[in-house]
Amino acid sequence: MYKDILNLLKLRGIEFEKGLTFNKLMQIEKIYNISFPISLKEFLMIAVPISKGFYNWADITDNNINFIKQAINKPNLNIFEMAKDIYWSDNWGEIPINENSIVDEIRKQLNKAPKLLPIYAHRYMPIIQDNNPPIISIHNIDIIYYGENLKDYFKIEFGEKKQTEIDFKNVKYIPFWSDMM
Repeated sequence: MYKDILNLLKLRGIEFEKGLTFNKLMQIEKIYNISFPISLKEFLMIAVPISKGFYNWADITDNNINFIKQAINKPNLNIFEMAKDIYWSDNWGEIPINENSIVDEIRKQLNKAPKLLPIYAHRYMPIIQDNNPPIISIHNIDIIYYGENLKDYFKIEFGEKKQTEIDFKNVKYIPFWSDMM
């Protein structure tokens, strides 16, 4: 299923560890209080990329766990801290009348948003129970789609496709995160 993607990544010099077992995946989900989306789970059961920029989900040492937890929390912390700089989305209802209320409401929307999992550098996958969630690039409050799904993302990130070639009709709406774009 991911043979072409693994070949592409290997051609780009990406190193891998063996794939995760079902029991190891369950252990990791418990450690981070997450549930991997189906496509990421399937990929990680085949191979775990460990080269620079990737997050080594197989490494359950305290330092790595803390590193990944920080990466999971980073987008939310940035949005929380920079809420006053975010443009209001019509999907959130009527805009509150003052800046403090706007900031409070944006933070409430953030608290309801799906958690994001780091994939590579500042590229994230939302935790939704869907086979093919999009990949989102997040740098502070600059948020864009970076792939229709995991396979598409790897093709874009590693030079087989351009980010501008994303077919946005195929990109699933992600509460809050899609509104930020």
